[in-house]
Amino acid sequence: MAQYKTSTIILLALAGLMILLMIIAPLMPLFWGDNEPDNAAQPTQQSGSDNRIPLNTFGKLVDHPLYSVADGLNASPPGVLMAQYVHSEDLEGTPLAEQIVPQGFYGTNVTDSYAARFGDGSQIGLHTLYPRKLVLGSSSIPSPSKYNGYRVIIRNKDVCNIMGDPCILGPRRNIEATVDVIDNESAPNAYPYFSELLGNVDLDAPYQEVSIYSPVANQYYVAVHPVGDGCERTITCIGISENATARVNELRANTTDDLECAVAFNQGDLNLTIITITGDCGAVMDAKII
Repeated sequence: MAQYKTSTIILLALAGLMILLMIIAPLMPLFWGDNEPDNAAQPTQQSGSDNRIPLNTFGKLVDHPLYSVADGLNASPPGVLMAQYVHSEDLEGTPLAEQIVPQGFYGTNVTDSYAARFGDGSQIGLHTLYPRKLVLGSSSIPSPSKYNGYRVIIRNKDVCNIMGDPCILGPRRNIEATVDVIDNESAPNAYPYFSELLGNVDLDAPYQEVSIYSPVANQYYVAVHPVGDGCERTITCIGISENATARVNELRANTTDDLECAVAFNQGDLNLTIITITGDCGAVMDAKII
């Protein structure tokens, strides 16, 4: 049986964050919002063959750009340890598309998705829908109270949605904190903790991942691009660990028909280590960095 080391486990864990948000209860309890009365009509399914509910049925909607992991971090409260962004259209036909894009949850296409995990183990997800309508499911109910004018949809006892562009998914405490960040430009957010690194990387990749305090490096950023029939995975590190350095040098010295690795050390003012792994998508994503 193949042995997966820490970096691969981290990658697979991030790739499953969207699914985890739907099927496991976050560790932190919910903190219910204000007691603003909700006298508005409830969202209803549309008649006809399409049972999806238009987003504009929900009243006030979230409005925030979501085109990169940086956009997601700018919408996230401080405390993010790991985050991932996916633009699904550019990953169609690759193994990553089926693993990390939660179309089935909303009953529509998720064009852009972001997931973040905090130091307390809790999570949030941001999802841009197209078409802009969704299926709630029989177990979803509107909360008796709104939050700052937003209708809160209870998915289960631990997970809620606030709808918009993008929709916010997670424990109620986290989605309310995310709304606070989005609606108040002066509110602290998670981006500054990653700003040095993200200012020196490609933010156009369809798959983006960022992490701090990992066994790989003090900070690292991953960008994945489909290239022909394969993939290119670029890992940019600040403060790469000795173990990761040794493993990268081993990968570079042992290229195969399915996998090639190039490394550049001490790049730029931040002394970045830039690792580029190319080849078969499965081999590229499974390549162990530590």
